[in-house]
Amino acid sequence: MHKQRTIALEWAILFLFILPPLGIVWLIGIGICHGVNRMLRKQAFYLLHPPTFFFLATLLASIGACLRTGQIVYACIPVMVAGYLGMYLYIKDNRSAWRLKYFSRMLIIGGLYITIVGQFQLQEGYTYGGDWRLGMLTGLMPMGLEETGRLFGSTYNPNFAAFLLLLSLASLIAGILQATENFKKNKASFVLHTVLALPIGIAIIQTGSRTGVAVMAVLLILFAWKMSRWVSTILLAFCCIFLSYTGSLSNVIPRFESMSQSFETRQLIWKYSMQVWHTSPIFGVTPLGFQETYALFEKTGIAHAHNLLLSLFCEYGVLGGTAFLFLIVWYVHKAIKTLMLSQQHKKPGLFFFSLPILPLTGILDHPLVSPQTALLAIILLAGWERETDGEARLNSPASPVRRTNIAHIEHRLKA
Repeated sequence: MHKQRTIALEWAILFLFILPPLGIVWLIGIGICHGVNRMLRKQAFYLLHPPTFFFLATLLASIGACLRTGQIVYACIPVMVAGYLGMYLYIKDNRSAWRLKYFSRMLIIGGLYITIVGQFQLQEGYTYGGDWRLGMLTGLMPMGLEETGRLFGSTYNPNFAAFLLLLSLASLIAGILQATENFKKNKASFVLHTVLALPIGIAIIQTGSRTGVAVMAVLLILFAWKMSRWVSTILLAFCCIFLSYTGSLSNVIPRFESMSQSFETRQLIWKYSMQVWHTSPIFGVTPLGFQETYALFEKTGIAHAHNLLLSLFCEYGVLGGTAFLFLIVWYVHKAIKTLMLSQQHKKPGLFFFSLPILPLTGILDHPLVSPQTALLAIILLAGWERETDGEARLNSPASPVRRTNIAHIEHRLKA
């Protein structure tokens, strides 16, 4: 039974990349079934636990928005949020269904699939000419994409592709560092992860996402810092001097010539998004209602606020936005506490490189508006919580393992 759960979760994650709608429905279905099962068994939900509180607040806000507008189609959002909550609890509750190495493997396979499929989209004059239903099923039909020549793979949008490719790159970097612990034994693993990181990195640049390239640079700096701090400092200084002297930033940053115009557009979107929020400050307008409401102020077809925090206030009102602020504070506190307690002597793993991707990509964009990306982020956060909670219990003075070790040390000192 445990093995079947693990295999089902792996296939559902893989389907997120190959056939996104099926993967989304599969994972949300797992989450809802798990939530119903918890209620039938009368298990506590710990309402004040920040992640649970956040999902319940957004669930309440989405239900309120449905009742306020009377739009039947908006009922999809409470179902989606309930699935998010259930998936979060599923990963937290079922240790057998979560295996970090398998999750990393799925991220790498998915990233390679996006990279390979995306190469066809970079051909000159490429346009998707297939049936729209097949395009929606496979993720090959672009949505919200005005420019050509940008890689989006099976994610509908280049910014979503950049987010998933960054998770794949984080998995590869973590694998490289893990292989260096015993290089002679793990030489093949080191070479494989290093070789695969190259096409993934190139694909991130090919998405044309400036945020994606910037976050990739942060990941590579962290990687170099963990490998050798002196070498990374020297290389970083050299790169900065070289780029400043030669003016080669335009060759590194995608769509460099339109950066200032893009930032002005972002500011305009944020301005009108505030007005969208004011139309329904308590419950928000839901992700499905944002574009329609935004069109009342500017008819440009903007689908979200291009900022994670502002989007949550627009889509889920004060209820969801405030709960998200509490969630940020809680996660930051938890991350600092984890690093201070037990991470000093451990090689950084997937969480160290992947968790920064979530807030950094949310500053100038909102990739988590897509269930395809949001579900992976939820699985990642729930897995991190479970791992860190396990380490905290192990390091606690009340832990049986800890007590045994302390007693053994005291006995040897007395001897």
